[in-house]
Amino acid sequence: MNAATESSLIDAVSTQQPTRVARIGDQAEVLGEIYQPECNLAVWQRDLEHEIEHYMTQLTESNRQVNLRCLIGTGEEMREEITAQLSRALPNFASTVGDGKEALINNICELVEMYQCLFEPEQIGVRLATLQRAMCPKFHVDLLPARMVTCFSGAGTQWLPEPENGEQRIPEIEPDRFEQISTGDVALLKGDGWFENEGFGVVHRSPPVAEGETRMFLSLDFTD
Repeated sequence: MNAATESSLIDAVSTQQPTRVARIGDQAEVLGEIYQPECNLAVWQRDLEHEIEHYMTQLTESNRQVNLRCLIGTGEEMREEITAQLSRALPNFASTVGDGKEALINNICELVEMYQCLFEPEQIGVRLATLQRAMCPKFHVDLLPARMVTCFSGAGTQWLPEPENGEQRIPEIEPDRFEQISTGDVALLKGDGWFENEGFGVVHRSPPVAEGETRMFLSLDFTD
């Protein structure tokens, strides 16, 4: 074997990429699978607390809107800071089913802490919004490293498994099938900005929002 052939073989091996897969489980630990090279989507399947579900029903019936965008530092006062932001953004409702607002705030704080523990960014971009239409209706790939998403009400993010037989990763027409994250489930979407993942970020889109439905969407991003 001459030097040129050997070099070509080394280059071919080094550029090989594992087939991307989704890791789905009912324990929060599954989110750590996002660090595996072959994993471009990790989904923690979970049920929301009854107090949160009741609060979301009240929010939908009230037609109140929530639109919070903020940067949270990940220092010692992180939980206090996000709690204050959420307390101002979320409306108060009288309820006989526990304190839904407090339960929702605690839930989101726990997710922020999990995201910080997984990736250790200096800041986290937080978006919490009620939506009456799809934010990103076309299938696409994010350019950032990894985004955490969940829906507290309404339909969850739609995503595509890796194509077979050399098909396009991002379809030009409506695909025959797609997968969907359920309400309450927490997902980590690996993007093209992840180290050595360019061209392999998970393909996804926002779902359509049905008439009369309110979608409460949370996303957490790197901002370093």
